Parts: sequence; C-alpha cells; structure tokens
Amino acid sequence: MILTTLISICLLSLVADIYLWYRTVRQWPTLWCYLHWIPLCIVTALIVMMLTGTIFQWTFSLGIYLFLLACLPRWFHALLALVRMPRAGLAVRIMLVGVSIYGITFGWKRLVIRETEVVSHTLPPSFHGFRIAHISDLHLGTYSSQPEMVDKIVEMVNASSPDLIVFTGDIVNTSPQELRPFTETLSRLKAPYGVISIMGNHDYCTYGPKKSPSKPLAMQDEIIAMQRQMGWNLLMNGHAVLHNATDSIAVIGVENDGNPPFPARADLGKATSGLRTECYKILLTHDPSHWRRAVLHHTDIPLTLSGHTHAMHLRIGGWSPSALLFSEWGGLYKENNQYLHVNTGTGSNIPFRLGAWPEITVITLSK
Repeated sequence: MILTTLISICLLSLVADIYLWYRTVRQWPTLWCYLHWIPLCIVTALIVMMLTGTIFQWTFSLGIYLFLLACLPRWFHALLALVRMPRAGLAVRIMLVGVSIYGITFGWKRLVIRETEVVSHTLPPSFHGFRIAHISDLHLGTYSSQPEMVDKIVEMVNASSPDLIVFTGDIVNTSPQELRPFTETLSRLKAPYGVISIMGNHDYCTYGPKKSPSKPLAMQDEIIAMQRQMGWNLLMNGHAVLHNATDSIAVIGVENDGNPPFPARADLGKATSGLRTECYKILLTHDPSHWRRAVLHHTDIPLTLSGHTHAMHLRIGGWSPSALLFSEWGGLYKENNQYLHVNTGTGSNIPFRLGAWPEITVITLSK
C-alpha cells in the first residue's frame, strides 16, 4: 500500500507537471521554466530515500511540505485546466497553498479538548462519572523546535481534572533521544489513578535510518525504562486493576497489533489472564483495526481506546482520507454494546494539521 501510494504520487505529479509545462510554463522566462521542475525532482528523490531506508525526520517533513505546497495544488490546477477552466484551476491552486501554509504554521499547534461519554450497564456503580483523559501519538521528536507545546499538553490534561490518564502509543518518531528532553515535563501529568500507557508502532524504533538488528531492541528498552521512570504504568500485554470502594475495573494494555507492515505483537489472552469474567474492562490498543479484528464479537471488553490514524492530519467536516484505510478512524464508535474510541493524535509526526486538530479527549464513564 505504501509503495503504491508513493509511486502514484510521483506519476500524478509527473503527468500534471508535463501538462502544465506544455500548456503555459514553457512560455515563461528560462529561469522559471527550470524552477517548475524542482519540486517534482526533490519529492522523487525523497521518495527514493524513503524506499531505501535512508530518510530522516527533516527530509520526511520536507517531502510532505513540497507535496502540500507544490504537487497537490498542481494536480488540481492541471485537472481544471484540462476541462478548460484554467482560471478556476489557478484559484484552487492558490487556495490550497494558503490552507496548507495555515496547517503548517498554526494547525498542528491548535490543541483542542473533546468531551465524550460512554454509557454501560455493566459499569460498577462507584465508577459512575469516572473521567479518563485519553491522549495518543505524541511523536515528541516533532516538538524539538516547539518544546512549549509539550508543557501546554500537560497543563491542559491536568486542568481537565481526570481520574485516570491513558496514553495509547507512539511517544516518539524514531528514537528514544526524542523522549529524553521531555521526561521531566511528562512526569508532571497527574491523576488520582495515575498514567497508564502502551507501545505504538513507532515506539519499536524500526523507522528512520537503517539500524543493526540489535539496536531497535536496545532503543525499545530505553523507551520502556524512561516511561516507567516518569511514573507511567506501561502495560506490555498486561493489566492493572483500579479499585474504588468495593468496586473495581481493569485497564488492559497490549502491544501494537496492526495489519502489515505494522507489527502484530498483541497477546490478549496473556493480557487478560487472571481477570474475572464479570470485571468491567477497558482495553488500550494502539491500532484501531485491532478492535474489529480481535475484540469486537470476540471478547466481552466493553470499551477499547486507540490512536494511530491521526485522521491523516486532514479532516473536512465528517470526512478524512483515513476513512480509505480504516473502518474506524476518529471519535467514538459503538456496536453491540461495545465501544471504540479513536483519538486522532495529541501530537503530530509531521508539523501539519488541517481540520484534524491535535486533541485531548476526556471520556466520562456513566452507569
């Protein structure tokens, strides 16, 4: 899927640039004629780097920026010019560049809090009104130039007065060194029942420059150790039981479980071992596709919390391109008295968001 997408981007950009060249560009001064081809050349080079495993975070971001500011607007310009609407094509091109600039400069920092409610007749009475702050996909490497954003996230989560904070994976982009500058800040996340976290696909440190087979394992161990030093309860196919008066609920945390090429390491049997059947269970699993694949209709787990999709950083009304890849990509879903909530990312692995603003979700459990 990823390879097909990258090849399609190259081919569509090539076709659009060739058409615009013959339609208008070749009549421009020589210098502008050369500049016309630069974005396509750079994007192609970056895609080749990505496919050969030699891409870095800054080159990945550069590729996204060029796609948003040059390639995608040219696609629409060429398409409308083809149907003899060149002026409309130019207007759309300018509009797309403008909204992309907003998403790059402000959108990925427009942090919002969303409130939602989950109602269940199996919830123990003393947990009625229990508040869970759900955060996901911090991708801390992206905030190396904007560290104040992590302070803002912590302040907003704490100000929402949650009883429990959960983090559903992807704390870094590629390396534990992204987490080191923020351990003290993230250790300030406070709730009566603490912070419970799980691993996401990025936390296995297999992305970025090629590494020796043993290096990702050592990097994973470092990420695990740092989260526990921060006071977070990182669950690796395990569970934690929360008590209130004479009642209790269980929070289950599994390792990442996704469709290829994402790792599948979840072990629900191990994670739920020893739990009473009647216990109210909340599952943390990074990839929402795990819910339909192994939780819904297969277990009695009433509430699952996930992240991963980011809504592809783009949401227009109730639609996101994530819908092309995920049946459940953002918000609250219910089927047969089982709920799934997908947080579309509190952080961003690329500094761009439009419509799909970075979010903190506060979920209230109701009897």
